[in-house]
Amino acid sequence: MVTGRSRLFLSTLVIFGLIAGCAPVAPAPSSQAPPTGARVEMPTAKPGAAIAAPSPSPKPAAEQPRYGGILTISASVDPVSLDIHQESTLASLEPIVSAYDGLIQHDLRTGQIIADLAEKWETTPDGMTHTFYLRKGVKWHDGTPFSTEDVRYSIERQMDPPRGVRSGRKEVFDFIERVETPNDSTVKILMKKPYVVFMAQFATDFFVIMPMHILKAKSQMKAEVLGTGPFKFKSYRPGIGVELVRNPDYFMKGFPYLDGITHYVIRDGSTRFAAFRTGRIKMTGHFAPMTASEVRVINADYPHLKTWRFAALQSPWHVFNTSRPPFNDVRVRQAVALGYDRQAAIKVIVEGAARLGTFVPPGEWGRPEDEVLKLPGLRQPKDADRAEAKRLLAEAGYPDGLKLPLLVRAVRQDQKAGELLKSQLATIGIDATIEVAETAVYNSRTQEGNFQLGTQRSVWKINDPDEWGRKLLSNASQNYARWNSKRFDDMFEEMNRSLDQAKRKAIVREMDDLLMREMPALWPFWGDDFLGTWPEVMNFASPPGVQSSMRLHDIWLSK
Repeated sequence: MVTGRSRLFLSTLVIFGLIAGCAPVAPAPSSQAPPTGARVEMPTAKPGAAIAAPSPSPKPAAEQPRYGGILTISASVDPVSLDIHQESTLASLEPIVSAYDGLIQHDLRTGQIIADLAEKWETTPDGMTHTFYLRKGVKWHDGTPFSTEDVRYSIERQMDPPRGVRSGRKEVFDFIERVETPNDSTVKILMKKPYVVFMAQFATDFFVIMPMHILKAKSQMKAEVLGTGPFKFKSYRPGIGVELVRNPDYFMKGFPYLDGITHYVIRDGSTRFAAFRTGRIKMTGHFAPMTASEVRVINADYPHLKTWRFAALQSPWHVFNTSRPPFNDVRVRQAVALGYDRQAAIKVIVEGAARLGTFVPPGEWGRPEDEVLKLPGLRQPKDADRAEAKRLLAEAGYPDGLKLPLLVRAVRQDQKAGELLKSQLATIGIDATIEVAETAVYNSRTQEGNFQLGTQRSVWKINDPDEWGRKLLSNASQNYARWNSKRFDDMFEEMNRSLDQAKRKAIVREMDDLLMREMPALWPFWGDDFLGTWPEVMNFASPPGVQSSMRLHDIWLSK
């Protein structure tokens, strides 16, 4: 059933011309097409290897790409700003990353590292120098030639941001000593110390290269977009969406296939789902994934549509502000962790589409399942844990419980997680009042420390402990918990220096043990995500992560 609100939205889409006509068949791409072979395995480039970008294998005639059409994608909220370097949320990244490129990127289908603005690169055996050889003839969307100085400035801007500029992932760049540009096609990144997952991090979409000539003139790009990517920025209208159009001068000749991409902001989940079912939205966005029950509806009633499930390594991230009462007392944090029912969270928040774990996901890095199920706070039934939680609260000075505000980001899954947390807190005598905040407000308050307990969805970009560790380092830009542990900082640094995987795993266990004792935040589970596409969306594949390889340059519409 389409509501009045849905009709208004669908009418708006028709006005914007979202139903594309037939498109001409595209000729075979040239030899500069996106690389598909001879890739470098994660987490780092093979020392001493220079990796070029080979041509793709020809597709069968029935699968030949077609030019034309506008791909419509759903979003649940507005971008916080359009300056990717300053932001840390997927809401700001996803609508505009197709306008940018990085030096390297992750292959959508394999997760391996492949070429982008750098056509080849090499890493010294000790991991202390990464040398990138740039493509020639690349231009910014305003026609200005792309140069090595753009790369240097982009990196240095994140290493040491100018006054008034925030580096959303500064801790990654703390490993860099300096950037050198020995000639007009070579960039060298010299490290202070080895960082075993530097290349894997650097290949994710947040580390795009931005234009020096704009940044120097304006210091930031919160309201404009200008890149080298396959699509050019056309417009952004808050509450409506972001429009991108084809870049005819993209350095990968023959790409992109689409005339453009439009990300529509649809805040209401049911309206968003209706827009996908009726075809006004052709692909669900990473920041607006479907629920498991919506996928069941699609599979049962709309079998012509495609659904994709992938390990997003995501969960609600319940952050305790450890710099102020009551969560400056570890006993209160432990009490919440003991009282919280993680199995209920998996059932209620993601409808079973998740796995139980600690701060480390199950699998290569995690603990055996039988061990996890015996841990305090994760075991069942909850009676003993909740009794201990009440004892800890009384010991901390709250024998009759306490009241506190719970800041929740205004995103569907976050709000569901916040409501569940409120009910779980009530079982141990904590009365939480939910305060819902738009993403920009939520981010501002958590960054400033203007909260006691916050709830947002958080996602790992890569499956490596470096990801969650960076959120809890004492000086990390995303350490909203304001937790300070020299022991943790030292272990994190040792883990990222070690090239011995067995040693890294041993250190990770120590780090996890420390976090489970100190509990600066609560990570309830390790969840999957669901995306949907219409059958005419061709060459899409379930991604290895939700913050990698979202250029969409090789997607086409079959009609």
